Amino acid sequence: MMTKHLFNYCAIPWYEEELQKQGLTLNDYVQRLGVDGIEQFVYTLQEPKPSYKELTWGTHMNYWPYWMDFWTKKAKRLRQQFRNIHERTTYFKEARSCDEWLSVIRLNIGAALTQTPDYLVFHVAEADNTTAFTYDFQYNDKEVLTEAANVFNAIADEIPSDVLVLFENLWWPGLRLTDVRKVKYFFEHIERKNVGIMLDTGHLMNTNTRLRTEEEGADYICRTVEKLGSYADLIKGVHLNCSLSGKYQTTFERKAPEQDSPELIWKHIVSIDQHKPFTTRAAKQILDCVQPDYVTHELAYDTMEEMAEKVAVQLELCR
Repeated sequence: MMTKHLFNYCAIPWYEEELQKQGLTLNDYVQRLGVDGIEQFVYTLQEPKPSYKELTWGTHMNYWPYWMDFWTKKAKRLRQQFRNIHERTTYFKEARSCDEWLSVIRLNIGAALTQTPDYLVFHVAEADNTTAFTYDFQYNDKEVLTEAANVFNAIADEIPSDVLVLFENLWWPGLRLTDVRKVKYFFEHIERKNVGIMLDTGHLMNTNTRLRTEEEGADYICRTVEKLGSYADLIKGVHLNCSLSGKYQTTFERKAPEQDSPELIWKHIVSIDQHKPFTTRAAKQILDCVQPDYVTHELAYDTMEEMAEKVAVQLELCR
């Protein structure tokens, strides 16, 4: 199939109001950029409003960066992470038990399916607010991969067999893609066909703090993909973005902040995971190497105009 080019979008009021003020529709942006549609982030438990099913090729599911202690019933650790039970239940969308959390995930899948996507994207990673700063992680890759497979297997029957499921790599413990043995281990534990990998280029670049240029990043990504051997064939989609955060990762203080406000955590995360557009032909080098079916230009943007400018720059370099 011909590669589909998409951009990331979530129907939050900020963007929706901007579209209304401009007198434009999301389809106008799709047409202007010459892309095939969108990958829609669906974090709700009900059908997104407005619905963009006619533009949506893929949906990115809601995710919880921190979930392993809840799933494995580590009560003491949970008490350390949340100030009270209300804060915890709010984080897990009112789920108070593992079974209730699985029900929440099922509702999120149902909401995503209303957009008639070709594929769904699931994150496979774990990090709490403290270890995101200290890098002294509570769980290793294999532990996260094991439990992520268990969670997915428990809800997989909610997804129609003709909908592709793509698991996304991150730089936290989980599916990093830097070790083919762990990739093999994870997919051997997934009890479903029609699955694959969503390769996030920026996330993979975040696993190598020595990278300083886009060319170095592209070379690293291509070498990593080649080392996956036959498992590279599982890469059906690419979240295309650039993240050269090695200098930040090697210089920030590996110490949990005294006040871990959402703003401080967000500033830290985006300093690592930059989601910038590629500005060189390194973008095409990556796509030539991977040859994905779907490319989502997954970039950080505050306004729709900023999104359009950034996507246009990166899209041109993919031709």
